[in-house]
Amino acid sequence: MKITLLAATLLPMFACSAFAAPLKILIVNDDGCESPGSISLQEKLAAKGFDVWMVAPDTNQSGIGSAITFKTGKLFDVKKVTDKRFCFPGTPADAVDFGLQGVLKNSPPDLVISGVNDGPNTGMAQVNSGTVSAAARAIRYGYPAIAASIGYILSEQEMKNKWPSTHKYWSDSVDYVVEVVETLNARRTPGTALLPKGSGLSINYPALAKEEIKGVRYVENERFPVPQIGYELMANGQAKQTINPAALENTQNETDSGWLNKGYITYTLFDGSWDAPAFQAQYEALLKK
Repeated sequence: MKITLLAATLLPMFACSAFAAPLKILIVNDDGCESPGSISLQEKLAAKGFDVWMVAPDTNQSGIGSAITFKTGKLFDVKKVTDKRFCFPGTPADAVDFGLQGVLKNSPPDLVISGVNDGPNTGMAQVNSGTVSAAARAIRYGYPAIAASIGYILSEQEMKNKWPSTHKYWSDSVDYVVEVVETLNARRTPGTALLPKGSGLSINYPALAKEEIKGVRYVENERFPVPQIGYELMANGQAKQTINPAALENTQNETDSGWLNKGYITYTLFDGSWDAPAFQAQYEALLKK
């Protein structure tokens, strides 16, 4: 099955479309500035005519969530790799801030893309993810954002060999994200954001050949996901961090993780608000005096 999203229904269009300037994109990640997922995404989008910039942590910052470096006056040794690519000594959220408030502060992007991440961001991983947190931070600032990741095949052989299928099909996942951007670009209109204001899209692409992918599935975040980590208290008073075996199970249920494991590209919609006004009435009842 050929995965073409909505682009198959559209006439091919150049990146500049009817606009005076091409779509400007900021790429960030949590895998580091040498991540092939982000470098190849930048190169492939640039080859399509888009104006693509990349700011990423100088080291791998996976699983660090939304952490930032908060030290006013601190000097950062930024490395400019190419004309539009920077390694920033900080977290994924720092990279977003440096990209938006530093590199592109006088010429903001039309879209922020975080990824393509090495490994899935579903279930509890989405909560812990620097990839998704970076996208959520951009959304909180008012920028359309996409978080993109490629999944794992959860088998003993794959884990033992450091996820060969993920790395084999990583390039396919990058191509898919390029298709998504082309679709959004073809449908954009002057004065209108690429995505609904205040929202973002988390894409998880299966580590499978294109013909094995079953389609696209819109899913909700798993509301009460299985924890990824645990701790063992040692006799000497130390605590040893462990991986929760349940988090590595090849679940086939109707959760975001389950649909990804079943071979679907999953779309999860999210925002950056950390806001739950729907619960107000219940809180008023609980806390009234």
